[in-house]
Amino acid sequence: MLSSTAPSSGISGAAGGGGGSLEDDLNALLSSSDFTVASYLNMALAAGTSVPEGTTATSNRLTGGQQHPDELQRRMAELALQLQLETQQCHEDIGRIGAELQAILPRCAADVGRVGVGLEGMRIDAQTLLESTSMAGEEELSSSLETLSTLHALQSNLSKTKEVLTAAATWDSTISSVAPLLSESNLTEAVNALAQLENGERALRGMPHRDELQKSIQEIREQVQVMLQPQLQHALQNMNSRIAPLQQCVALYTKLGKMDSLQDEYVKQRPGAVHKTWFSYAPKTFTSGGEGMASVEEVAAAQRAGESFSTWLPSWYEQVLNLLTEERRQASTVFGPAEAPDIVVKVLREAFRPILPSFQSRLETVFSSSPAAPARGSFEAVGSVYESTLRFLSLAYDLVSGAFLDVAEAGGAKKGDTGFELYRSMQDVFLQVSSPFTLYAQRFPELEGKHTHVAAGMVSKDMQQTVGSITSNSGLLALQEATTRLKDLASFIFPMVESSLDRFELFNGGYRSGPALSAIDNILSNHLGELVICIRSLSAAMTSDANKLADDFDEQHVLCAMEVLKLAGNFRRDLRNFESGTRNRMKALAERVNDFLTQEAENRRMAEAKKEGNASSISSFVLPDSLSVVEIDSYLSKVFCDEEQSNDDDVNASLLALQRYAAEGRECLYSAAEDAVCTLASSCHSVVFDICSAVPRKHLNELSQMSAWREGASTDAFDSYGTLPQHYITQIGEHMLALVQAFEPFASDADSISVANEVMDGVRNIALQPWSDFLAAAGFSGSDSVVPKLMGGKDIADLVLNNAALGEEDAMLEEGATADEIASAAFCNAWLDVIGLAVTGRLLERIMRISQLTPKGCDHLTSDLNYLVNVFSALGVAGHPHPLVSHLGTLATLQDADLDAQIKARDRSSDVQNAMRAIELRIARLRGLGVE
Repeated sequence: MLSSTAPSSGISGAAGGGGGSLEDDLNALLSSSDFTVASYLNMALAAGTSVPEGTTATSNRLTGGQQHPDELQRRMAELALQLQLETQQCHEDIGRIGAELQAILPRCAADVGRVGVGLEGMRIDAQTLLESTSMAGEEELSSSLETLSTLHALQSNLSKTKEVLTAAATWDSTISSVAPLLSESNLTEAVNALAQLENGERALRGMPHRDELQKSIQEIREQVQVMLQPQLQHALQNMNSRIAPLQQCVALYTKLGKMDSLQDEYVKQRPGAVHKTWFSYAPKTFTSGGEGMASVEEVAAAQRAGESFSTWLPSWYEQVLNLLTEERRQASTVFGPAEAPDIVVKVLREAFRPILPSFQSRLETVFSSSPAAPARGSFEAVGSVYESTLRFLSLAYDLVSGAFLDVAEAGGAKKGDTGFELYRSMQDVFLQVSSPFTLYAQRFPELEGKHTHVAAGMVSKDMQQTVGSITSNSGLLALQEATTRLKDLASFIFPMVESSLDRFELFNGGYRSGPALSAIDNILSNHLGELVICIRSLSAAMTSDANKLADDFDEQHVLCAMEVLKLAGNFRRDLRNFESGTRNRMKALAERVNDFLTQEAENRRMAEAKKEGNASSISSFVLPDSLSVVEIDSYLSKVFCDEEQSNDDDVNASLLALQRYAAEGRECLYSAAEDAVCTLASSCHSVVFDICSAVPRKHLNELSQMSAWREGASTDAFDSYGTLPQHYITQIGEHMLALVQAFEPFASDADSISVANEVMDGVRNIALQPWSDFLAAAGFSGSDSVVPKLMGGKDIADLVLNNAALGEEDAMLEEGATADEIASAAFCNAWLDVIGLAVTGRLLERIMRISQLTPKGCDHLTSDLNYLVNVFSALGVAGHPHPLVSHLGTLATLQDADLDAQIKARDRSSDVQNAMRAIELRIARLRGLGVE
């Protein structure tokens, strides 16, 4: 026991000597987040191995430098005991701390609850304090406002009381002071007194005897105005030299509240000079010389009067513009910049107000607006005057808008004034100034037709005089001159109708396009009708003596006839170009009308909104700084000519019509003129045909009465060599061959061919008449549709006994031909085809009218027809010689039985075969065969 206690005491003493820091380290490790059992034991063991130096030395001496196992065991026992003690102490500390925590947590929870209750109480107290403070503030504020309101009402009542008392107190003295002021002509003080009386009257409203007060004021006002009037008139008369008196009047009238009456007087005075200039205009009168005066002279006189007026008017407009320019400056000085634009507009209105009836009368003198009135004067002059008026209105608008925009930029415009009312006022001015032209715009189609009829009539007379000088005895030179003159006059109508379109655009602006185009179409068709008459008269004069024409026939006659054909070709080309130009105009007008209608709808919406009191709707309006002539014309045209009252969602009918006319390929704009061109082309075809077929016609006229058809058998040895072609047929053949050379100069010009080809459609129709006569002479009475079939030849190619006609391939040019050569050959062949068909038809018709064919006569006929076959084969024209030529030649030599069989074999259910049967039957009868 003693031995064990002693070492234990020694160890604990050693531990106690250095235990202060070890214990702190161990406690720190226990509370550290890095605590582990291994680290704790290592720290404790490391501290335990440190023994006193004496003990170590003693131990070393006892063991001879080596530790004994018992010593080690003892040492470990000490450490285990020490660890056990420390562990127990730690457990005790942990238990103590846990107990303390368990005791502290309820107290903390209770403290937190008490703090929460305290905070809630503080919140309630703060809210209560805030509410009480707010209520107190509101009560204080309400009390303050009530006090202020009471004070303000008191001030107002006191002021009103003061006004009433002052007015009542000063009324008599003011009334009595007016009379002396008026007697002294002290108008300034009189006006001030009147203003004071008016203020007093307003203050004394509700008081007794108000009517007497108003009556007194009215009497004084009338006296003041009467006395102011001479002063105003004097100021107005001298305002060009002195402006101060007028400014004084403005100040006085402003106080009187009578600025409107002053402005009216001022505006009436301003245009006096321009009115004097207008009424002093005295054009030279062109009075009629009575019944003996020619209508042409009357027209010329009226035209000179119109030219005189249209020349003078722009100078008068210039004077008005100068007045407006001066007025813009003066009105700004007298009435203020804000009032200047309205004053300028009023002066502009007044400049035209008294002269409009005179303006209308002068226009009627230039050209009557009544379609039923005689066509004297010039509608063109009215258009010139209207153009001058539009230019004037455009410049006048520039002045007015410039005045407003200058004021607006300087910030002097009236509040909320965007210029919308000024813009509408200028539109009213446009209508007022242009009102004399209203009837001209609304009656444009009739007036344009009346005007152009006079000018076109003069051209027609020239054309009639040109062809009237041509007779059958006229030489080739006269014919060429007449043709050239006629060509020039024919195209003279297009500048007229171009001017008509210009006037349509000017007066109607695209509205009522249908009637206008119809009027122009009528002008063109009437001119073409006159031209057709002249062409036919020319042809009749040339062919009246057919034998002379045939005898004098020359290649120059053909070229002259071709020039007539070019006349028609040029006219058709000009008409198509004119129609194309019209479509372009309609397209441009459609865009113009559409743009204007869009803008008008927006302006109408603004006007309606302003009328309803919605001023904000026009706040976005921007006054245009200028308006072009086209824009003004668009507005006037819409008002004058558009009768449609459509909704904004509807498409304007005039706009739809313009879009329809502008579309390419939709319809022919000038259908009557196009039909008249076809008639003209047919007449020109006849001229060419009449000249080119003059020689064949002469030699075919007596064919039916030739004795050769009735000749008997000849015993002349010369006839044994065969029957030769007769003279008439050789002349025809030579003429047909000569036509090739006659056409060549014209056909070698590509431009001439191009123009002539414009009217080559339907050229074959001129050959129908000989073929119709041919079938009638043959005894055929079937359908008229057989005539073109028989003339064409293709439908009977398989029905004839002999067919020598050339096909298309046979008639083609050799390879390597140029385009110009092909075009030239095609043109020549077209005319050779037509003339050949007509000559063939006339020849066959004359054959059908032969009374008798003897065998010798049949030989002559066969010889003649074979010669013609050779001629047409040499020409190289497709379809020629006609199948019937060789067929009749064969029929003439056919045996009687064979001819009878041929006739009976025909299918009588076909009109073409019936026609062929009639021809064959006629030949049989001429030969004396009794075929039924």
